[in-house]
Amino acid sequence: MAREVHERENLLRDATALTTRVQLEIESVESPLSVFAGFRPPGALSLYFGNEPVYHFNSQSQLRRAYVEGRLIKVEAGRLIAMKRLQTESLSELLRHDLTDSEQDAFCQEVQRRLFDLNQTLRDNRFRMVGQVPEEGNAVELLENWLENYRTVTVADAPGVS
Repeated sequence: MAREVHERENLLRDATALTTRVQLEIESVESPLSVFAGFRPPGALSLYFGNEPVYHFNSQSQLRRAYVEGRLIKVEAGRLIAMKRLQTESLSELLRHDLTDSEQDAFCQEVQRRLFDLNQTLRDNRFRMVGQVPEEGNAVELLENWLENYRTVTVADAPGVS
């Protein structure tokens, strides 16, 4: 039996491991884009740009995992590995591709561009906060500070949060 693919859950409500989280709607050329950001203690960030791309960082702000163009990008020994699900009626298989140096560099540059663009959007106040947890929190400020202090994408040695 084939597995069903469902839309992502309501992260603002359900992502309880992310103790501080915020849902934003940002201005975009085509249509508004939903951006979700959540922090795990002690400061590991997860960023969702709609359903994808998704970027997860550890507490040292190193990229540890991503989901882009239907591929899971994970870290192994400081290198990025792409996993793509091949699904048929009777089989679900993960195909692995170790990114080359140039592919890894290009991927990291794209992540850096998205982070820069989000930072600029927040600085220019071109967003609307849909909600945050805790309701009286400062999730936007935490995200702005994280983005302001982020300089360059580095890849974690391992996929863990800490």
